[in-house]
Amino acid sequence: MKNNHYQLDKVIILSRHGIRTPLQNTLQFLEKITPFKWPKWDHPYGYLTTRGGILEVYFGRYLSTWLEKHNIKLSTHNTELFVYANSLQRTVATAQFLTTGAFAGYDIPIHHKYPIENMDPIFDPSLQDDSPEFKHAVLRDIDEADKAANIFKNLAPAYEILSDILDYKRSKLYAEYQCNLADIPSELYFKKHEEPVLLGPLAIGISAVDAFLLQYYSAFPSEQIAWGRLTNQKQWQQLISIRNQYINLVFHSKTLAKHSAALLINMINDLMQQDNKVNLLVGHDSTIAALLGALDFKDYQLPNQFETTPIGGKVALQRFRHIITGEYFFKTEYIYQSFEQLHNGQALDANNPPQHYQLHLKNASVNSDGYYVWSDFEKRIKPIKTK
Repeated sequence: MKNNHYQLDKVIILSRHGIRTPLQNTLQFLEKITPFKWPKWDHPYGYLTTRGGILEVYFGRYLSTWLEKHNIKLSTHNTELFVYANSLQRTVATAQFLTTGAFAGYDIPIHHKYPIENMDPIFDPSLQDDSPEFKHAVLRDIDEADKAANIFKNLAPAYEILSDILDYKRSKLYAEYQCNLADIPSELYFKKHEEPVLLGPLAIGISAVDAFLLQYYSAFPSEQIAWGRLTNQKQWQQLISIRNQYINLVFHSKTLAKHSAALLINMINDLMQQDNKVNLLVGHDSTIAALLGALDFKDYQLPNQFETTPIGGKVALQRFRHIITGEYFFKTEYIYQSFEQLHNGQALDANNPPQHYQLHLKNASVNSDGYYVWSDFEKRIKPIKTK
């Protein structure tokens, strides 16, 4: 069989929102972990920025040409396109800019369930169960992941780099704990209707690294990106490993992933039964991490990106029909901007496309053309009973 024998039949694109400002709930960490003053932002905390919107317009234009190459040219007046976003400014705005890029001049409805700045349960990683048994299962996952990969030990060099950049030993936090950043006690905050948090070095680290990344992706002057103290790619790679491990432990691990992604999986299952050829869902890094964990995808490292869930990145769940046999097949790609593409803010086109990386399923066979039998994926999106 040949790749040109496969026709893209349906795609569900799960996007992380574009470049935003730091989150309001991280300010408590940011102000305590360094004596330095953080740069000011022109947008409210947690909002998609103007630059973030522009990059999503570029991405939308690219996605429309990518779909056309797969022989999907949408009629914008019918039901072939469905767009749904979490009810936050940064996710709804990302959907708006994406569709503007793809279909400039057309009124594309952006569906969201609640007034802006109210979390939709489909995208909300907050706990619906905080029983001792469930918490024990989550802690067991974290412990097993640490034993398998020596996560906390291997992060020690990254914490040293971060401590130096922050000048942590002159901070309010050091005055409080009187110990190295890596030695601050860890604790799993686990309360019903709230997001689980792995308090301690990881939570502190992801807050700082996230702020540095947003400065870099927003093309702040170099002296403002981590106060000019983050100077090379190796430092970036080590620092971002803190962020990746936090996402992995809190959202991607088996127990929490299945818990967080249940409503989303049910929605994906419903969308696969409907007529829309293209479905765009806009959520968060936690949304993508939980879905990939719950559906049992293999671990991956994205080329030309240090983040495992890069900002603005899109996971494209694709169903193909084999033209000759009529059989259905499945393929998933992570489509994302590289570390430098985000920083440079260049338009995406055939000469400067985003990165494409195929994701693979555990315990499923891929054929010689790189496709999975549809039924192997279909089993994973069977409806899940939720409380």
